[in-house]
Amino acid sequence: MSGSGAGLTADVARAYDASEAAWRDRPAAVYARLAGALLDVAPELVTAARVLDLGAGTGVASAAALARGATSAVATDLAPAMLRGAPPGVRTVVCDAAAVPFADGSFDLVLAAMVLGHLPDPASAVREARRVAPALLASAFDPAWGHPAKSAVDAEMASFGFEVPGWYRRIKVHQGAVEDPTSLAGLARAAGYDEVRVVRVDVDAGLDDPAAVVAWRWGMAHLAPFVATLAPAERERARLVAEAAVTGLPPVVVPLLVLSAR
Repeated sequence: MSGSGAGLTADVARAYDASEAAWRDRPAAVYARLAGALLDVAPELVTAARVLDLGAGTGVASAAALARGATSAVATDLAPAMLRGAPPGVRTVVCDAAAVPFADGSFDLVLAAMVLGHLPDPASAVREARRVAPALLASAFDPAWGHPAKSAVDAEMASFGFEVPGWYRRIKVHQGAVEDPTSLAGLARAAGYDEVRVVRVDVDAGLDDPAAVVAWRWGMAHLAPFVATLAPAERERARLVAEAAVTGLPPVVVPLLVLSAR
């Protein structure tokens, strides 16, 4: 990995570690729904599978795989604080998604749930997935994803002093390789998969009121460390302003790209 790529990966890991408590408050539940939608695209790959969960965070995809009949799950991430929340029975390993410490063919299925867009070189992670397992399920946001709540909350937080972190701006440069069906499928074909399919699914985020929407956004790794710096009174004022900004917006439905490859 290049120096700049390693720096980006380390910055992302630190941000997620710092966001771990806020992440559990709401984003984890949203991402559990996204993980379920990912696995539902190709359930036959999950049943009785030994699963490797790349960039697992709190292990919601591992949990979903075990619930759907996987025999085992190993969750990996560069953010150790996130991995501490992995479900019981899931082994955790701190490592880079592009260099996992497992032998060729150690698994039946690799999951890459919403992680490829965070990597400076997603192609390397897909090649590594192909090395350790014959099948891959991966997800990314559809390029059409742009719910107004995202910009509304970020804009209100900017009035309290929030600035978008550099690592967050930089990952947007890399996401074009995965947030496009043709490019996403191309990564899998280049890694040596023979059967490659990308489908789009819409996932209800399960955010039922403005408080839930704000908790979701406040728990995201680009924003949570800033929110944690606010004094209690200022934080409460920011919460009320943010909830007002998202009141009346349409339900949060996430358009997801799901890659299945074998």
